[in-house]
Amino acid sequence: MRVSARMAREAFVRLRRRIAEIEGRPSELSTAEMPVEPTGMPVAHLSPQRGGACLPFGVADLDQLLAGGLRRNALHEIRTEATRDSGIACGFAAAILSRLGIDDDRPMLWVVEEAAGREGGFVHGPGLERFGLAAHRLVLVRVRHAREALWVFEEGLRCSGLAAVLAEIRGHPTVLDLTAGRRLALRARDSGVMGLLMRQSAGVEPGASTTRWLVTPQPAAVLDDFAAGIGQPVWRLHLERNRAGATGQFDLEWDHGIRSFASARPETPALPRNRTSLSAERSHPAHAAGTVVAMRRAG
Repeated sequence: MRVSARMAREAFVRLRRRIAEIEGRPSELSTAEMPVEPTGMPVAHLSPQRGGACLPFGVADLDQLLAGGLRRNALHEIRTEATRDSGIACGFAAAILSRLGIDDDRPMLWVVEEAAGREGGFVHGPGLERFGLAAHRLVLVRVRHAREALWVFEEGLRCSGLAAVLAEIRGHPTVLDLTAGRRLALRARDSGVMGLLMRQSAGVEPGASTTRWLVTPQPAAVLDDFAAGIGQPVWRLHLERNRAGATGQFDLEWDHGIRSFASARPETPALPRNRTSLSAERSHPAHAAGTVVAMRRAG
């Protein structure tokens, strides 16, 4: 039986309404409001404030592998295998958000689970500024449990007034199953808000993300005009999952001045790394990214 474009759209709307009823929320779209592809099928909405469907890295080989760059209306996962590498994953995520902010002036939501922040450190405003990410554009939310972090993450992904939502979660919480991942991916697709799920000290698990990145540190290259100092941040990125095509490994460096990635320069002498294990018993944690305006502890 051949199904017309109108019948397909109406079936899609009925399905959306049924899902909304099950979740106890009002339906968001009507048939007339839904954009349509040439095939007649509804498509996800992307805000006109965005520069395009993808956020390019600016590195030709990597962008080609990703079919243009990171999908803006999608969920992306960033993970580390060791707690001591959480800082470099945070830097990589901050660089992505910095590039996203070049042509999108909406605020961004950053959610930190208490265990992840205690072990890996909390985001620091001046540090984010060094990556070209204005701290005043961030809304920072600190929660006690992974379940709360995922709830805030999902609610943020519903909000088309945000440019992106990032959530830091430690380990393998049971609430972060395949069903939860699919729900987060659908929220990002429907709203056009980029979702970054940063998993600290975590192994590979089934998920619904469009891309998954394992981030490991590389030595910083020496700057040409300051050989005695530390150069640009460098990451080794293992693209473990890529719905757009093949996977691969890339060494990238970040220039915060022009907010741009580039292939790392292997021919440049490198400075040694000093990766110190982090401890939960730190007496002087970094200050929060912004000013606390109100806080009330439940119970």
